[in-house]
Amino acid sequence: MKKNKIPDETYWRGQKPVARLILNKIRKNNRILEIGIGKGGVTKYLLKKQPALNIVGFDINETSLKKAKEYFKSKCRGTLKLIKTSQDINLVKKFGKEQFNFVISSGVMDYSKNPDKVIKNVKNILKPGGYFAFTVFDNLSSCDYDGKSPKQMYISTAGIKTWGYRDFYIKKLLKKAGYKLCSISLFKKLHTNTKIELSHSEIKAIRNNIDDPYDDHFVILVRK
Repeated sequence: MKKNKIPDETYWRGQKPVARLILNKIRKNNRILEIGIGKGGVTKYLLKKQPALNIVGFDINETSLKKAKEYFKSKCRGTLKLIKTSQDINLVKKFGKEQFNFVISSGVMDYSKNPDKVIKNVKNILKPGGYFAFTVFDNLSSCDYDGKSPKQMYISTAGIKTWGYRDFYIKKLLKKAGYKLCSISLFKKLHTNTKIELSHSEIKAIRNNIDDPYDDHFVILVRK
């Protein structure tokens, strides 16, 4: 049986939809925090419009952070701080009383140990009127749903952990955390296997037909 060919380089398409949500809202010297900035993340698109941003970014991948540092060296006219972190995103402990105009995250929240807790904690580090733009995985989009269960934990056969939501649950969570919902949209197939970044375990899972990269995500904008 012929196995599906997975390219060496992969691409996640969720960064641009997140960037578009806030491109017209960013201002000179705004403080931006990107959760899972990788090689440049959403921030690289924001810098094209407003290079004088003060950026803090963190990621689990040290190699990606080094590439991001090289990229931002010539693009960012504000301050830059890149941090290596673990899968346990403890924002309150890490940033204390620091506050940001924008917190952004694309394709990362699903892999935190407790996405619900992260969503709640982001509010504590946002300035009054600040925005949080992010994506959340919807692994229930192609399944029957009873309309009652608030959420379902998803662990793939390859051991990749994430969470599946429905928009009514997300809205309930955001309201409980004290956010003002600006927009929520479901985007189909933000993962594509033409030019994507996937982990070795994910690539192995795709090759063995035990995990589906063509998932759907909610792209969300809220305000404090």
